[in-house]
Amino acid sequence: MDSTELILLAFATLTIGAADVYGGYASRTSHPLTVAAWSQAAGIPVLIIAAVAVGGSLIAEDLALGALAGVGSAVGVGALYRGFAVSSVGIVAPVAATTAAIVPIVVGLIGGERPSSVAIVGLAVAIVAVFLVSYLPGQRDHVTAAVLHGLVSGIGFGVMVIAYSATSTDSGVWSAVAGRTVAAAAAGVAVLAIRVDWRVERVVRFATVMAGVLAAAGMAAFVSASQTTDLVLLGVVLGLIPTTTVVLASVFLGDRLIVTQWLGIGAAAVAVAMISIG
Repeated sequence: MDSTELILLAFATLTIGAADVYGGYASRTSHPLTVAAWSQAAGIPVLIIAAVAVGGSLIAEDLALGALAGVGSAVGVGALYRGFAVSSVGIVAPVAATTAAIVPIVVGLIGGERPSSVAIVGLAVAIVAVFLVSYLPGQRDHVTAAVLHGLVSGIGFGVMVIAYSATSTDSGVWSAVAGRTVAAAAAGVAVLAIRVDWRVERVVRFATVMAGVLAAAGMAAFVSASQTTDLVLLGVVLGLIPTTTVVLASVFLGDRLIVTQWLGIGAAAVAVAMISIG
């Protein structure tokens, strides 16, 4: 992994992790699907600006892949936010992160990707880090619902990663624009279909917009890196995002970290170093 890819993925991890903090917070006051729909829509202008700045051509195949990624993103975000709202974050987060990591890793290995020995060890350390950071002992409420939401969310994000990684560098990040537009539309249709309140409570409107803007900025960086990075490594990076979420929630929302979470943060730093070296 070269320095440019590493910087892009680090930026994506930070901004998407921050977006999850805002989105999870907003979803405790307004319906998760409503938050998902409006936050996805808020990110579209950001991605258009990024696409124009980066350049690239409107390639039909890449736009189609972006649309597929958008469906995966809508499923992933909707299930994640709903899981946070109705069950334990300490269960939803690690299940979603691990599933999201496993899906592209398996596809990458089947496709013939072979990371170095150092990177492989880093992958293993990263999976352990996700569990240490995200799992909170004693939070066993609604376990079945939490696991199901986590699995659905992880599969959605896994599909998103696979689709974006198949796009070409010639299209820049226009595939991300297509993906975010489809994701916003899908979430909006879901809101109308199940007849939930389409309005976001005033107190969390800023959080909803920030969730969309930050996620869009991170996705632009992620898509750029995904076009030249192995699926195996992309899967692990996606799995490490909850580490950022937990740390930011601790700093800005006052969530207290326990010993195992601090160990997980340290393990994540080691994993990132090993993967980047490998």
